Amino acid sequence: MRIACPSCAAGYDVPDSLVTPGRVTRCARCGREWIPVEAQPEPSAEPEPPPQPEPAAAPAPSAARAEAVAPARQSAMDRLAAHSIPVGPSVVLRLAWAASVFLLVLLIVAAIVWRSDIVTAWPPSARAYAAFGLHPAPAAE
Repeated sequence: MRIACPSCAAGYDVPDSLVTPGRVTRCARCGREWIPVEAQPEPSAEPEPPPQPEPAAAPAPSAARAEAVAPARQSAMDRLAAHSIPVGPSVVLRLAWAASVFLLVLLIVAAIVWRSDIVTAWPPSARAYAAFGLHPAPAAE
């Protein structure tokens, strides 16, 4: 719905659901408050008769299949409740964690066992080993 301030003529596009009868509206430009008035549709002289229900007929075979296939409309909460979350971690996830821990332990053991070779290849690593109290053994010449 389009409303306009009666004071400064500033126009606003407001959703119909927010414009209710008797609600006070404040103009963002001039600060004046007013109650926007909706134009009420004139009642028709003769109300339309309600549609007459048709006699129930057997549905066509294709319509019956379409009704059976079409799911009933559900709320979002019902759809979320229908999909249960697994209680525990899966076996694959546990295996992945175990493999990661195994590889990490293997790397640490290899860095300790071959520390003298690593320090020979990359001398600044001697400071890292010294920080952990693992001084490399002197290289045999």
